[in-house]
Amino acid sequence: HNNGAHEWYSQIQGRRLFVMFSPQDVARGCLYEDAGGRVEGALDFVAACSPVDIFFPSERRHPKFAQAKPHVVVVRPGDTLVIPAGWWHYSVALEASVTLHHPFWNLHNRKRIADEFNENFDQSRMPPELQAQAARNLQQIREKIADDDDSDMDE
Repeated sequence: HNNGAHEWYSQIQGRRLFVMFSPQDVARGCLYEDAGGRVEGALDFVAACSPVDIFFPSERRHPKFAQAKPHVVVVRPGDTLVIPAGWWHYSVALEASVTLHHPFWNLHNRKRIADEFNENFDQSRMPPELQAQAARNLQQIREKIADDDDSDMDE
């Protein structure tokens, strides 16, 4: 999956396997990108996901996956892994584990933050006028981000 943000994972206890794929693999269609959404589990939401089972891929259903170049790492206690925005990843605990995880935003991926707000905000129970107001507010956030010329970052 791909969350749209940069992310860091710090391993406190146990070992965790990460399999990562670069944005180039996505651009070449190797991961068969599907639209994300709400998911069960700790993440609650992903920006995009893949139907490919990376451990038992189907050559018939996903022939381009064989062209993907996985980057594999096992993090151990004391290790921190940073995954840049745009990189797809899968992780699994190899034993009883404690892993700290946090997405973060910066100048590189900030334009995606308004979409992240919208995707994590359940509007289904809101009256239409509040849904419209929420959409206007998110559009204002997008415009402010787009108008920011980064002049304060030059110093």
